[in-house]
Amino acid sequence: MSLLNNPFALVATASLTIQIAVLLLLIYGYSMKRQQKFRQHGVAMFSALVLHLSMVFAIMVPSFVLAIFPEFIVPDVYGVKSVVTLVMAVTGALTISLGLWLIVSWRFHDVEGCFARKKFMLWTITFWFISLFLGLVLYAILYWHI
Repeated sequence: MSLLNNPFALVATASLTIQIAVLLLLIYGYSMKRQQKFRQHGVAMFSALVLHLSMVFAIMVPSFVLAIFPEFIVPDVYGVKSVVTLVMAVTGALTISLGLWLIVSWRFHDVEGCFARKKFMLWTITFWFISLFLGLVLYAILYWHI
């Protein structure tokens, strides 16, 4: 696979690279929580969400609407690409919804309320990891021809 010859692969690789950066921000944010630096934890998670949202709206949603949906899902809704994409889209939407709710409810100062939302944080990171894994699977299927 030559990235320079395939603009779709180049964009997908850039998106995947940025998702790895989001993963690093999440790991950093978790380490801040472990050190009880809750404000830094929140800022890292906020930054990860903003970076993730920028990729979702700049690359993932347009790719889904313009390419994935008409090319794979409509012709073969039960195919591997379709199922992986649909499950990834659902877990991704849940991740975004929960992440936005957590960040908005935090508002950069409500540390005490965060402890009550810990289970939602765990669900959010679980959905995000599932979505990331399925994104890697879809990337491998589309660009490594697995």
